[in-house]
Amino acid sequence: MNMKKSKLVLALSGALFMTLPMNQAFAHDDHCEIKDTKLGDTMKYMKSELRGYTKGFKSADQKKMQRHLNELLKLSEQAGRMMPVTIAQLGKGDLEKIDYSKMDHDKSEMTEQQREKQAQYVEGIERLHALFQALNESKDKAEIESILDKIKQQTKEGHKEFRQDC
Repeated sequence: MNMKKSKLVLALSGALFMTLPMNQAFAHDDHCEIKDTKLGDTMKYMKSELRGYTKGFKSADQKKMQRHLNELLKLSEQAGRMMPVTIAQLGKGDLEKIDYSKMDHDKSEMTEQQREKQAQYVEGIERLHALFQALNESKDKAEIESILDKIKQQTKEGHKEFRQDC
């Protein structure tokens, strides 16, 4: 009888343990209620344009590459004037009052920590923009591949540091 109880306890504790990750996922969703932002939409569009550029590069379609590159240059300039939600949430202000859909940064209302993080973000976006400009100037296939690798690395670093974890 004792053996049956211990097996039952083991089975129940295993079942409870398996639900733990699901509970954490739901708790995580609660804190990620801010999903659609102007910056998020801009970054999705940049990702799409970069894929278009890469497809044009693989098919040696210079017109397609240039069309997508022009958009990437424009979008990276716009992204540099925005603030990631992760930085805005570092503020002391009431998060309910922040309009995340039209997020732009106003340094006068930022904390020191926000200013530092925003400066890091802008620096990363400027590096990305410079890589897009380098693509615009390059005609060498090997150099373009190298720049695309650097862009991939730069976006990974930016996502790791500033992307909402939702």
